[in-house]
Amino acid sequence: MSTTVAHLLNEAMLLPHEARIDLVEAVLERSPPTDDFLTAQMKVVQTRMEKVKAGQSTLIPADEAHDSVLASLKLRA
Repeated sequence: MSTTVAHLLNEAMLLPHEARIDLVEAVLERSPPTDDFLTAQMKVVQTRMEKVKAGQSTLIPADEAHDSVLASLKLRA
């Protein structure tokens, strides 16, 4: 990690929690994924699709998945 990045990180860590989240979201929005990342993600998707077709995995209804994620996030708060 460069000195500049380390300094920025230290400054960012002084921000209130919500401001840090806003900062991270802004940086991510302006940082397009690399081709390598997209290729790796597509491999994961393909593998998961194959497992569902082969009966090795089952799909979870969207409402149930969202509820599970929200419950998990509430436990962290």
